[in-house]
Amino acid sequence: MIILGIDPGTARMGYGILEVFFNKKTKLIKTDVLITPAGVEAHKRLHTLFKGLNELVKIYSPDVMVIERIFFNTNVKTAMTVGQARGVSMLVAATSKMDLFEYTALQAKLVLTGYGRSDKKLMQEAVRKNLKLKEIIKSDDANDAVAMALCYIFKEYEPNNR
Repeated sequence: MIILGIDPGTARMGYGILEVFFNKKTKLIKTDVLITPAGVEAHKRLHTLFKGLNELVKIYSPDVMVIERIFFNTNVKTAMTVGQARGVSMLVAATSKMDLFEYTALQAKLVLTGYGRSDKKLMQEAVRKNLKLKEIIKSDDANDAVAMALCYIFKEYEPNNR
């Protein structure tokens, strides 16, 4: 099974593509960040994200998309733009007939570290250890996306149901 994890954002959208096997052994296939240029109109940025996600879907054929749910944000402008990026991601999942799961950052932190308020460094190390990587994933956005995918594997993945 191929899982696409998403850390939504209009300027930087982190993604992680994982393959999980019947025994829950997990392999990182690819992780990176889709970046849209500053100063470009919002609808064009969203279109860039849409095209980028569709290209990933075309190449890797994920079965599931896991996206970060925004729990609370005091900055309304940021919350709205992240919501737009989430909407684009959800549209890609729907048009690709992927299952969609959502978790808050707090849920992913709790699952991966046992503490819902873990900092970025602890999360990077938890992702590295879970995937048996030699180095941490340096981009916070990409690491957060991979953490979302791992959260799904720990909480939902049942090999007998696939």
